[in-house]
Amino acid sequence: MPGAADNMEKDYSSLYNALVDHPDLLICRWLPDTSLTFVNDTYARFYGYEKSEMIGKKWLEITKINIQEDLRFSINRAEMLGDSIVREDPVIDPQGKERWVRWYNRPITDDSGVVVEFQSIGIDITDQRRTTQKLLESEHVMSLILDNIDELVAYHSPDMSLVWVNGAYARSRNKSQRELTGKLCHEIWYGSKQPCENCPVVRAVKERKNVTGEIISGERVWHIKAYPVFGQDGELLGVVDLSYEVTEERKLSEELVRSEERFKKLESSTNDIIFELDREGRHTAVYGRWLEKMGFKEEFFLGRSAGDIFSAKDALVHEYNNAIALGGKSTNYEWSAEIDGERIFYSTSLSPIFDREGNVTGIVGIGRDITDIKRAEEALKRSWDQLIMTLSRMLRIKDPYTAGHQERVKEIAVAVSEEIGLSPRSRETIRIASLLHDIGKLAIPADILNKPGKLNEIEWGLIKQHPEQGFELLKGIDFEMPVAEVILQHHERINGSGYPLGLKGEEISIEARVLAVADVFEAISSHRPYRPSLGVEEALAELKKNSGVLYDREVVDALLRVIERGFVFDTDPFE
Repeated sequence: MPGAADNMEKDYSSLYNALVDHPDLLICRWLPDTSLTFVNDTYARFYGYEKSEMIGKKWLEITKINIQEDLRFSINRAEMLGDSIVREDPVIDPQGKERWVRWYNRPITDDSGVVVEFQSIGIDITDQRRTTQKLLESEHVMSLILDNIDELVAYHSPDMSLVWVNGAYARSRNKSQRELTGKLCHEIWYGSKQPCENCPVVRAVKERKNVTGEIISGERVWHIKAYPVFGQDGELLGVVDLSYEVTEERKLSEELVRSEERFKKLESSTNDIIFELDREGRHTAVYGRWLEKMGFKEEFFLGRSAGDIFSAKDALVHEYNNAIALGGKSTNYEWSAEIDGERIFYSTSLSPIFDREGNVTGIVGIGRDITDIKRAEEALKRSWDQLIMTLSRMLRIKDPYTAGHQERVKEIAVAVSEEIGLSPRSRETIRIASLLHDIGKLAIPADILNKPGKLNEIEWGLIKQHPEQGFELLKGIDFEMPVAEVILQHHERINGSGYPLGLKGEEISIEARVLAVADVFEAISSHRPYRPSLGVEEALAELKKNSGVLYDREVVDALLRVIERGFVFDTDPFE
C-alpha cells in the first residue's frame, strides 16, 4: 500500500523535524576545527544569533570560554577511536552570564573512516548545577542526597583506595559501603591490579586538577568526573569521583543521525516518556522505558486524551498546555499524580508538529520523572528552616521574651502578607525575616535586654543598633531573598522618623513595612520584661492612630481585617 507507506514516512519525518527543533535541545554539526555547518533554532537563540549568521563561525569562539586544550584532547581521542564525546562545558550567554551545557558529540566519518564532522546535542544544565551547589552548602543535606541519588559517588585516597562510597556505588557492586572501604576501584570493577587506561581518577591525582572522562565496562559506558581535594596547605588529600552511566545517552546521539525507522527504536531505550498527540489531544504514539518501569502498556494510552486518563480536575493542566502547543507555541509545565500510593512528580515539554504548509497537525511531548529533584529541593528547604529556627532560638539563651516574640511576629506577619496578596517570594522573605528580625540583639548585653526599668540614653542607643547588627550577621548568608535588608529596615517609619537610616515611604521595602506593623502589634499586645501586656485593643489603637504616619496604611488595614476574622497566635509568648 504505497499511500500508507508514504503517510507513515511523512509522520516520522514530521516527528523527526519536531524533535530536531525541540526547544530544550541545542543541535549542531561542526568540523574538527569547530566551524559550524548546521544549527537548529534553539542553538541559535541560545547564543543570540540568527541561524544564518552562525554557519561558518567557530563555536569555540562563540562560547567565549577557554577550553581549547581540553577540547583538542577529546577531538583527537574521537578521531583515533571513533568514540563519541560527552562533555559539560561553560558558555557565556548574550547577557554575559555563565551557563553550563552538557554536550553529546558523535563523530561522523567518511567511507575511509576519517572523521569529517561531528553531530552534537546539547542540554542546558545550568539550573541543575545551581541546585547541586545549593545542596552542597549543607552537610546534612549533602549526605542525605548522596545516599539517595542514582549517580555513583566515591572518595579515594591518593593511593586510589576507597575511603567512602555512596549507596548507589555499593549497590552497583552488590557490596556494603563498609566492605568496599580500603579496596581499589580497579580491583572491584575489573579484577585488575592496574588502573584502567586513561582513568580520570588517576589523572586527577597526577595532574592535580579536575578531570572528566569516560570508561567502558563491557557494554556499559560510564561518564566520570574526578575532583582532587586539597588541604589548606595545598596537600592532596584525595579525589572525589562522580560517575553515571551514559550508555543510553550515547545511543541517543548515534540514533539521531540515522533514519526515521531507527528513531522509534532509539526512543524506546530512554527512561523518559515520549509521546504524540493529535489535534484532539488523543495519544497516537507513546515511547520510552517509562512504560515498563511504571507497569503500563502502550495500548492504555493510545486513542485516549488527558480527560480519559485523569480526573476532570487533574486533566485541566494537561488540556491547558495542549491548547498552547496546538496554538503553535512550545510549553513546559510540571504536574504530579498518585501512583500506587506514592506521589510522583513530572516535568512535561510540549512542541507543536507542523506540516509543510505550517499548519499544526499535532503535538510531540517529552515527560520526565522529577520526583528525586523535588524531594531534594524539599530536603534543602527543611535544612534551611532548621537553620533559621536555630538562629531564631539562639536568643532564648539571653532573652526568652525576644525568642517567643520573633515566632509570634512571624505568625501575624505571614497572615498579613497573605491578606495583602504579596507574591510567594515576598511572603517567604517576610517569614524568614520575622523569625530573625531581632537576631542583632545577640550583640547586646543580657542585663540591658532584660532590664525591668526604663533604659537610659546609652542603653537605648545600644538597643537601637540591633537592626544593623542583625544585617551584619546575616548579609553573608545567601537566602536568595533580601532577608538581611528587610531586617535592617524593620524599625524605619513612613515619615522618616525611624532608624537606622531614616528611610521614608516607598524607600522602605514592602516586606519591611509588613514586618514593622507586625512587630509593633505583637510588642504592645504581649508581655515585656519591663511591663505587662497592654492588650490587643491598645496595640490596634496605636496602629490606627499612626496609620499613614509611622506605619503603612495598606498594611495596617490588612492587619485589622486579619484580627477581625479572629486571628489567634499559635505560639505562647513565653515559649
